[in-house]
Formats: sequence, C-alpha cells, structure tokens
Amino acid sequence: MADFVKVLLVCGIGLGLGLLASAYALSRPSPFDRVRLGPWELAAHAGSTEADPYTRANLERSSEIPLAIGEGLQLIARVDDDGRPLDARCVYTVGPRVPPARYWTLSLIDPGGWPIGNPAERYGFRSSELLRAANGNFVITVAADVHPGDWLPIGRPGPFALALRLYDSPLGATAGAMDKTAVPRVTRVGCG
Repeated sequence: MADFVKVLLVCGIGLGLGLLASAYALSRPSPFDRVRLGPWELAAHAGSTEADPYTRANLERSSEIPLAIGEGLQLIARVDDDGRPLDARCVYTVGPRVPPARYWTLSLIDPGGWPIGNPAERYGFRSSELLRAANGNFVITVAADVHPGDWLPIGRPGPFALALRLYDSPLGATAGAMDKTAVPRVTRVGCG
C-alpha cells in the first residue's frame, strides 16, 4: 500500500509540474519562428499550417485569428529602438516609413493584445489617414498627453505594445529577410 501512495504522489507531482510548465510556456510568445526587426517582432508563420505548436496553442488560448500568409503580417513592438520596454509615462515617435503593403494599421494594445481604451477614443491609425511629408514619410506621436499632428493616446499607465498590421504585403513568409531599416522606428522622446 505504501508503494501505491508513493506512485500516486510522484504522478501528482509530475502532473502538477507539467501543468505549471505548460501554463508558463503559454503565458508568453512562442520562442520559435520569431523574427526580430529592430523593436518589432513577428511570428512569421502564425497564419499558416507551418506554425509551431506553441504559436498555435497561444492563438487558440487568445482566440486571436492571425493574418494568413497571403493576407499580410502583424508586427508587435514591446520595446523602443534602444530595447527599453514601452512605458506609458514616456513620449514616443513612430515613423517615418513602413514595409511595402497596400494598406496598414498601427494600434496601441495591452500586453494581452487587447485595444487600450482612452478618452479620445483613438485606438489606432490607418495608412490612409496620416499626415505625410512630400516624400511620403510620417510621424505618429504616442503619448498620454495631447500632441499636435498624428497623436495616438496612451489611455492608462503601465506597459503597452504597438501592433503594426501590414495587409496585402508582398513580404509574407520572407519577412525574415527584410531589412530592419524598412520598419518604423520607435523612438523615445522623453519621459515625464
């Protein structure tokens, strides 16, 4: 009887450790199939049948429907150009260009991937509504306080991320070969 209790105890410990390891692995982005371009990161095969099991599990858990390879790409920035985590107390500029795409959006999201509410009810920008220089370059200011020009308000204190979605982009699965100068810079201007 003592051996049976020991076996049950070992099985219980193994099950508990396995569940904790699974929860930990699914609480963060998959370490596989990640491409980093400056401050931006993307799961190159998230919308394809070639996605790794951790990416698939994260997508199932979040109920997110990823862009298919032919539809476009989603890039996420959780840090600025210097590698510092994005902070709601700081002011950032995003620009001056994006990789080739027929259409793109830039939005502010919380660490879980959900839009962040704000009093201005501005959740992002579309490529068709930006103020642009004569050469096509743009600058979007991301800050808690009102700024002139294209301003994306940070609605609450704490960590946040930027989501850049490229629709109908010729990059697709070749995004790993993309030059990091093709993505927008995320520059910290100052902190208050």
